[in-house]
Amino acid sequence: MSEDIKFIVSELNKEPYNRNYNLITFDALSGEPLLQVLNDVFAEIDPKNKLDIREEEPEQMAVRMLGMLRILKYKPPDDNMSNFRQGLVSGNKYVIHPILSWLLQRMEELKKRAYLAKYLVKLDVPAEMLGDADVADTHMKYEELIDKFKIIHREYESLRTSGFSTSELRRDITAMEEERDLVFRRIEKMKQKIEGTPNSETMLASARALRQERERKKEMAQQESDLKAAIQLSEQRTLRLQTQLKDIRKAGMGTTPEGLLQRLEEDVNVNTYIVKEKLPKELALKRRHVSTLQQVATQPAMGQQEIDTVKKQIRALTAEINNLNEARMKEVEEDDSPESKVGKLSFFRQNAAIITRKKEQAAERLNELRGELANLQEDMRDKQDQLQQFSGEQVLRGEEFKRYVNKLRGKSSAYKMKRAELSELRAEFGVLSRTGEILHSKEAQMLEQLSALESQMGVSGFRETQETMEKVSSMKAEVDERKGQTLEEMSGMVMELNRKIAERKARLAPLIKELRPLRQKAQDLTVDYNDKKHAYDSVAAGLDTNMSKLEQEVKSLHDEIVKSETKYHLFNAEREILNFKQQQASEEIKLYLSSDPHDKKKSLREQLMANINEQEKLGRLLREEQKSVKDLLQTSAKQLRMWQDVVKLLDMKRRCLDAVRNGGNVTRNSGGEALVL
Repeated sequence: MSEDIKFIVSELNKEPYNRNYNLITFDALSGEPLLQVLNDVFAEIDPKNKLDIREEEPEQMAVRMLGMLRILKYKPPDDNMSNFRQGLVSGNKYVIHPILSWLLQRMEELKKRAYLAKYLVKLDVPAEMLGDADVADTHMKYEELIDKFKIIHREYESLRTSGFSTSELRRDITAMEEERDLVFRRIEKMKQKIEGTPNSETMLASARALRQERERKKEMAQQESDLKAAIQLSEQRTLRLQTQLKDIRKAGMGTTPEGLLQRLEEDVNVNTYIVKEKLPKELALKRRHVSTLQQVATQPAMGQQEIDTVKKQIRALTAEINNLNEARMKEVEEDDSPESKVGKLSFFRQNAAIITRKKEQAAERLNELRGELANLQEDMRDKQDQLQQFSGEQVLRGEEFKRYVNKLRGKSSAYKMKRAELSELRAEFGVLSRTGEILHSKEAQMLEQLSALESQMGVSGFRETQETMEKVSSMKAEVDERKGQTLEEMSGMVMELNRKIAERKARLAPLIKELRPLRQKAQDLTVDYNDKKHAYDSVAAGLDTNMSKLEQEVKSLHDEIVKSETKYHLFNAEREILNFKQQQASEEIKLYLSSDPHDKKKSLREQLMANINEQEKLGRLLREEQKSVKDLLQTSAKQLRMWQDVVKLLDMKRRCLDAVRNGGNVTRNSGGEALVL
């Protein structure tokens, strides 16, 4: 509350209130001054509230302020409206201070709300007056104007918060006007150019038709793109439905009618339990809870003393119930009669209740898992749609994904082999390149030596001429040989191909015969494998479900054990504290009632009384000492003033003596002070 008062005082000391309040003066306000402060805040929100409350009747003031609070949607902290109205009329600070704090924290929002309320709060027109046609017509126009005001205000708010400023709009308008003028000037120039051109009207009509056709072409292209997008969406939907159909068919592979019936029976049993047992119990529980809350709401408010009394009654009844249960269990354990055997059935009833509770928990868990499954399926469909929209590809699943992985593995192994061959070829290429470089260098040296010898013998160029003739003859021989080889190779290739085809057919014939039964066997094994895999998956899912249920039960039991141990230790600590306090109280009573004065001195009461007496004596001594110090202070102050006068007198005598020694005259003024001339 002090923080609220500090905030209110700080806000009221600012503009436009300018109240020079502090915490003490503001807290001392009540009645009309405090109501006037509240009215000034209302006037800042809505100027029509600007008036002096002393000139207004209390009933009118209360109606006006309550109406203002209703428009501003203020919710009193106390639900008792009669006390709130009474406190508002009387100017109770415990009612006014929360209102001021709430108003000053959201002034801008409340100003806007008050402004809108002036136009949006509808007038209450009696139904009998609406029977008149003119009044009904006017009221309808009034409501239409309110709706129009809402639309205009919403547009205004959107424009105000859109980030556009008037300066930017003016600049945009100016730029658009300049562009318009520029376009008009260009049009005028073009008109001047074509004025003397023959067939100008025909050309303009053709240009207009061309422009219209281009616009129509753009529209057709847009329609074409829209249709392509619609076709693509339809294809994606078709692919998705085909994928779902494949998944359903794969899920149905290997299933028997008995298995399907068993699964349906399980689903029907679960749904029957949920509908006939679980949901009616929850509905009845909710209804009981609602009826209890209604009873609590209709009952008068209880004080702290009544609440403590009810808690004591609850504790007493709980203790009595526990005692009765313990007594009954002892009787059942000690008695071996048939009735006691019947009583021992409570253990089995408890087990049955535990099983029922577990069953309810399993049903709740099933509902949660169904909801999660539906959400996950919806998310999966959204992700698939997004993937198909971005990449246009379909998500592979099942056997298709396995084939894709095997294909990638084959390509990866082939890539590795090719990369190894490429590295070997690169190494061999490096060796051959180096060998070629060495041979070229040696050839160049030998050619230089041969050219030198030819020039010495006088037959330079002989080598080149001989090489040219040898090349021509070798080329002719190579062409002839190549022709013959080509014919021989073609005939040999045909014979070789025929021979290889025959060998391959002969070699593949027994393999094909062996492959046919193996292929059939592979298909049978695949079907068997799918059946076994489906059975394994169902069993594994059941085991996982049971395991999760058991883990959840173990966790809940462990939490209950931890909570029970914590409560046990807490109750033990409280019991020990209460025992110690009870023991201390009993010892104090014994010492207080004892006739021995020595024992009474040991009691805590006597010790506290002795301490109180000592403190009172010490207080009296301190007060006497304070009194003596005050008296001494007055005497000391008087002596101090006297000594200060003596010091002044001596100082004056010293100055007079110095003046006489220096040959000056000493006179006294009317005040008796010495003056040196």
